[in-house]
Amino acid sequence: MTLANHPADVAQPKVIDRLAQLVRDGFENPEGITGRVQLNIPGYDLAHPISICFTPNNLSVQHQWIDRPEATLTMPLETVDRIVNTITEVDFRDPDIIGTIHLDGDLDLINHIAKSLLRPSEDTRERFELAEKLDTDSYTLTDIPRVANPSELQILEFIAAGRPMIVTDLDMRVPHGQWSLGRLEADYGEVPLRVRSAERKETVAEFIQRVRSADLENDRIIEGHTKAYTEGCFLPEPMHKDFMPNHFTRDDYIEPQIWLGSVPVNVPASSLHHDPLDGFLYQVMGRKKIIMYAPDQALYLYPMKAYNNYQPCWVKPEAPDYKRFPEFTKARSIETVLNPGELLIQPAGWFHAVYCLDSPTFSVSYFLRH
Repeated sequence: MTLANHPADVAQPKVIDRLAQLVRDGFENPEGITGRVQLNIPGYDLAHPISICFTPNNLSVQHQWIDRPEATLTMPLETVDRIVNTITEVDFRDPDIIGTIHLDGDLDLINHIAKSLLRPSEDTRERFELAEKLDTDSYTLTDIPRVANPSELQILEFIAAGRPMIVTDLDMRVPHGQWSLGRLEADYGEVPLRVRSAERKETVAEFIQRVRSADLENDRIIEGHTKAYTEGCFLPEPMHKDFMPNHFTRDDYIEPQIWLGSVPVNVPASSLHHDPLDGFLYQVMGRKKIIMYAPDQALYLYPMKAYNNYQPCWVKPEAPDYKRFPEFTKARSIETVLNPGELLIQPAGWFHAVYCLDSPTFSVSYFLRH
């Protein structure tokens, strides 16, 4: 590794030192990859760089420039400050975050570094611990029950017992069968959909045009940067009236997320992870296969130590590496298919990986406030 010249007497803002320490403390590399990422933070009179270089056995985080990094991430000092000071809740998909960031090079490496920054709140830790310790026979389920239009009380009883369920016969303002890419484009085409970086923003219509021309032969999904998949950005406010479930009230949910696009059917659309809140997934178009693991399976799934709003796992159910992750052979899974018009209700702590069986696909997810 060659280090470029950099003034040694440049005073580094404390927030940059804190960011560097977050990377050091949260970094893991069980997959044994190698990479060099240049983190550039323009501020004051000079740019303040952080070089992050790692091999299967070593990690180096220094305030230096490196020659020809595989990836470069540039963001203003204000964004660094916001990330560091809201690390237990920050979401990199937030337009106010991603809209200030410039990305270049290997996005997988950038994702690797970004994940190492995150930290869970004490509340999130406690929710996962409670879910793992819940004394319930639902953790030995072999199938997810389907219930036709249950009452709110029934839903709450399933959640309290740690039991997933699939709701059928939903009463929605617009039935799921009436939705298509064309109708979404006609009804919401001019609505701003998502921000992908400081340079890349899209309306619903612009995004749908990319969905129609998506290359489904590409079987690699880079989380957060897939060509034609929204990957859980916030559901635009004008769309709430058509895609919020008829259970509870709008204020009972945190900000809903949209999962729309063309996704290869042989790789996960959402990698294995679990959430600290009780989740709802409404399937509008296409089918999804969901592989689920009860919270008490955590020891076998290799959860990442750095996380905040949800906790990803290192192991990949679709292509498990038993040499690196031998305990995964003990994991017990449940597999189910979510059909258009159905709503999956998943209590907090359940691990799940989501695969699209059809493309295009369209889902909306929500989490109950607590």
